[in-house]
Amino acid sequence: MDLRVGIIGAGQAGERHAVGFAATPGTTLVGVADLAEDRALGLTQQVGGRAFRDWRELLEAGLDILVVSLPHNMHVEPAEEAAARGVHVLMEKPLATTLEDARRIVTVCEDAGVKLTISFVHRFREELQQARRWLDAGLLGDPLVASERMGGQRGSHLPAWVGSKEVAGGGVLMYSAIHGIDRLRWLLSSDVRRVTAETRQLSGDTEVEEAVTALLTFESGATATLTAEAPLYRAQPAVWETELYGTGGMLRVRTRQFAERSNDQGEEHLDTRPWSAEQGPHYNFARQAQAFVRAIREDRVPDITPEDGLKSLEVAVAVYHSASSGKTVELG
Repeated sequence: MDLRVGIIGAGQAGERHAVGFAATPGTTLVGVADLAEDRALGLTQQVGGRAFRDWRELLEAGLDILVVSLPHNMHVEPAEEAAARGVHVLMEKPLATTLEDARRIVTVCEDAGVKLTISFVHRFREELQQARRWLDAGLLGDPLVASERMGGQRGSHLPAWVGSKEVAGGGVLMYSAIHGIDRLRWLLSSDVRRVTAETRQLSGDTEVEEAVTALLTFESGATATLTAEAPLYRAQPAVWETELYGTGGMLRVRTRQFAERSNDQGEEHLDTRPWSAEQGPHYNFARQAQAFVRAIREDRVPDITPEDGLKSLEVAVAVYHSASSGKTVELG
């Protein structure tokens, strides 16, 4: 029997989730809810299902999976309502704007016995998957030093609320670079222990940071830098790159382009542009949907766990605390 899927939010993220689930066998898209009902209608005409203005009516239609693609400070109530109905939850990142709200979401899902996963969808890109395979094969030895670098502009395609500190919880870190935190945690297989950070505004009077630089020390002893910029002015071409150096080799990942590694025994290069050309630039959303469906059907913890959502948000909060206090923040 197909799993019935509903999506709250018909913006950029909601559209990508809808297309991803439409390409996932064993699921049926029941509908999309958005206060701009015409936007929800346009999306359902593309992928199927009904358009709803009120997300509560969508839940009443009977779901197995709820995808929450709302502004960051609006994540708690849909999670509570879904959990109360026994509906599994795929939550857009970040899990919430505060650790209190994030823990509330995790708790209600745990108590109800429903699966909860967070949309750290970068993990499902082929270049990151290849990097993980190289690390698991021991081709880099012990990972010790890494850098995560993203840069681009906060384009007009993004909703206005991403510029509100109250709604978004922050700027480039909360909307984009929290993916970088997750990428580092996943590739290094370790949690962050210590954070020293600075934030900056680049293009005028904005409520949120447009740039962040952070030094992260991990429990494994590895260190990493995280830098991200997203000004309002034109800043192209955009780039997202990860480098990692271990005791036995190095790797480099450039999102949507390649993964490569080298050591004294040789080099490997994987061109990942064909994946985007053949499956669309956001094929990783379909992979994420399929992985969540497998976790539900196999009754196991999702690949991206509630703990992943909590830990990445904890690091983001620590970045803001360090930047505002001018001090290093110890986690845990």
